Amino acid sequence: MMAEEGGGGGGDGGGGSAERETGKQGKVALKERVEEEVVAKSKEKQTNEPMWRVLLHNDEIHTFDYVTHSIVKIVKQLTRKKAHQITIQTHSAGQATVIIVWKQLAETYCMGLQKQGLTASIAPDSGFKKGGGGDGGEDGPSTE
Repeated sequence: MMAEEGGGGGGDGGGGSAERETGKQGKVALKERVEEEVVAKSKEKQTNEPMWRVLLHNDEIHTFDYVTHSIVKIVKQLTRKKAHQITIQTHSAGQATVIIVWKQLAETYCMGLQKQGLTASIAPDSGFKKGGGGDGGEDGPSTE
C-alpha cells in the first residue's frame, strides 16, 4: 500500500489529482487481480499438499486441565470439549491426533504444544489407517 502512494510515476510532485487517481485505480485493479490469483494458487497448493497429523503423546507430568487448556490455546478452532476428549484419548492410548492439517500448519501447532511443555510430534496422515478416525486419534499408525 505504501509503495502505491509514495512513488509510482511522475516524481515531479506536480500533476493533476485526476492523473494520480486514475493511476491509483489502475494499480488497485491490478493489485486485486493479482491477490485473487495468489489466493487461488495457495488454495490449490493446500488441496494438493498431503495432510499431516499433529500427535500428542502421553506424559505423567501434566494434569488433564493443563493439557486441555494448552490444546485449546494453541489450536484455537478446537472446543474445550474436543480438547478434553483428545486428552483422555492420549492418556488411554498413549497418543492421540490433535488435528489433521497441511504440513506447515502442523509444524506450527506442534511447536506451540511443545512450548507449552507437552510432548507432540507430526506424522503424514498417509501413514495412518483410514476408517472412521479423524480428529481425536482413534486410528493408529498402519502396520501394512
